[in-house]
Amino acid sequence: MFWKLAWDIDQFDDIQRNGPDIVEPLAFAAINVCFSATSLGEWVAAAYVTRIRSEGGTAKRDEIIKQIHQRIPQQKICDAIANTAKHSRFHEGKWSGGSARIDLDKPDEDSPGGHILRHVHANGATTKVALNEFMSLEQNWWNELQNLGFTFPYIGPEWRQHRIRRIFGY
Repeated sequence: MFWKLAWDIDQFDDIQRNGPDIVEPLAFAAINVCFSATSLGEWVAAAYVTRIRSEGGTAKRDEIIKQIHQRIPQQKICDAIANTAKHSRFHEGKWSGGSARIDLDKPDEDSPGGHILRHVHANGATTKVALNEFMSLEQNWWNELQNLGFTFPYIGPEWRQHRIRRIFGY
């Protein structure tokens, strides 16, 4: 599920960086990132609780989810968006007062312009663009997986290695 999240973030990245002139592909890609992050959280919580209990310890799903939310702040945003998309109604949950919006930015020397997804918090503060948040989400998830004992080498999936070879020509 971690690599599925990475895949969806890469897809969102491609759409966002190409200066999208249509809203839907950007919105759909963001929803996919959020679904993957929420699914990863559920899988990790279940696997962690199962592992700890099989070792004779005690662990509760809700405590692991709370820990994930503390260590991966973007997870709250993803859970709220995924829940809204899934159930067709917004439920505040852990991201109280937050919202997502898509702005149409004009091109300038730093950006090709196009639609940009941003997260807005309860106090009205706008976060970095969602692409930056999603990239932090991936890194934070990697760190949390290591913290919870789900270790595996980060050589990257074959599709990402291929992409890097294609970009840099090696």
